[in-house]
Amino acid sequence: MRRPAYIALVLSLLAGSICLLITPARADFTDAVVAYDFGKFGPARTEFLTLAELGHAGAEFMLGAMYFYGKGVQRNDALAAIWFHKAAIKGNASGQLAFGSLHIRGLGVRQDLVKAYGWLSVASHHAIPGLQQQATALRDEAARLMRPDEIADAQRWASDFKPKPSGLTLK
Repeated sequence: MRRPAYIALVLSLLAGSICLLITPARADFTDAVVAYDFGKFGPARTEFLTLAELGHAGAEFMLGAMYFYGKGVQRNDALAAIWFHKAAIKGNASGQLAFGSLHIRGLGVRQDLVKAYGWLSVASHHAIPGLQQQATALRDEAARLMRPDEIADAQRWASDFKPKPSGLTLK
């Protein structure tokens, strides 16, 4: 299956701006992002997994990107969706955008425009340049394929969304 260009664009923009989303485990996460950027996917994956086990949403997002693109791991849309979802429910804007995007075309998940619209709406509320505009554009694309009652359901879900704690604590 050919990868939709807009999803590749979204994920490449997000991976490049991930440093904006760093949480308390900054040094380890930054080192892992640098390793990823230099193509050292094994060490990056190891560090991201360690941080993800602690609930680090940025690391969960990066693992999703690794599985989506097949960087250092075998490409697997379903595993990408799982990692994006883990980041999304914690309030990670990149994870929300990626997870919503997957639902538009049904990559790694069942196609569900209501879920797509909901997650993209939540992502669009983050004041992150570029991400906010991308989420809004994709949400509006999904809306063109939806009935008014589906849009209303998605809007209700998005307005009720509350992020779950990450589990990551400071030492």
